[in-house]
Amino acid sequence: MRFNTDRVLIGGANGQGKSNILEAISYLSIGKSVRGAQDAQAIPHQGQYFDIRAVCWDGPHHHQLRLFYGNQEGKKIFCDGTPLPRIADVLGIFKTVHFSPEDVALVMRFPAQRRRLLDILISQTSVPYLYDLQQYQRVLAQRNQMLKMSRGALRESDHEALDTWDTQLARLGARIRLRRLEVVGGMQGVLADHYGRLSGQRESAGISYQHSPSLEGHREPTEDMLCEDLRQEMKNRRAAELQLGHTRCGSHRDNLVFTLGGHPADTFASEGQLKTLLIAWKMAEIHVLSGDAGPGPVLLLDDVFSELDTQRSAALMELVGGFGQVVLTVPKRPGEPFCAGYEEIWLDA
Repeated sequence: MRFNTDRVLIGGANGQGKSNILEAISYLSIGKSVRGAQDAQAIPHQGQYFDIRAVCWDGPHHHQLRLFYGNQEGKKIFCDGTPLPRIADVLGIFKTVHFSPEDVALVMRFPAQRRRLLDILISQTSVPYLYDLQQYQRVLAQRNQMLKMSRGALRESDHEALDTWDTQLARLGARIRLRRLEVVGGMQGVLADHYGRLSGQRESAGISYQHSPSLEGHREPTEDMLCEDLRQEMKNRRAAELQLGHTRCGSHRDNLVFTLGGHPADTFASEGQLKTLLIAWKMAEIHVLSGDAGPGPVLLLDDVFSELDTQRSAALMELVGGFGQVVLTVPKRPGEPFCAGYEEIWLDA
């Protein structure tokens, strides 16, 4: 499949593979399924592998990207024919922002999915952030294993070992929290502006990052402050965590909160409002990913018009008019003015 313009509309009835095309594009951007599926689940039915290839442009250069996964061979990724040492090395070469209507219920309703949304975004701008996340999960697993095995019966030497895990987890968690706070802080005004334009200024939207109660009101906590705060919280909760057998505090428990009119959106917003909020978030993601030199990310919009009224659909298309490449899918031709100027590719034609 070849895209000849920066505005592409992929149409076709349900089940034709429109969403799979967008997921394949995002696979080349982040090295994994944007839906959170296991690689083996992305293999076609009765197949043994998938092989995604594309040519992308980052400004001065064209790159040939390839991601292969086989049941026997595992996952491999290539740039210009050269295998990359780590899958994460693809991050930053080709950036995408992906919207799917499935994410409205999944992401907007569950804190863990909202953290994942934020982590995917930041990882595209900072490979060290991704490495901190991976290391944090390894240390967290070790700490949880010790807590689970002990169940309140720690020897003094075990407390010393747990102190070591606490120190590592606090430092990694502090770096993760600090970067999340910086990114969310930079997105607040952009998201509010985009939501206002999409909703016709009928509602006010916001986002915040909730972490430690003791530092919640502090405007600019440092990494050292966040580290010491988390270390102290783990110390205070140690007895309870030993009884429960797992870690109850840290960046893996933090919450990205969306609000409408100052109220939590996951509690009070309608499905249409949640969808508009998620679209506004995706618009703000583009702002973050376009911060450095080169073209902005490719915007992938899967069935974005469903459940949007005419006013919000028109406002959305006006917004994306100022972005770089946009690829959207529709089950049927939306008509003017929504598809004006778009190259149309119909899968069931």
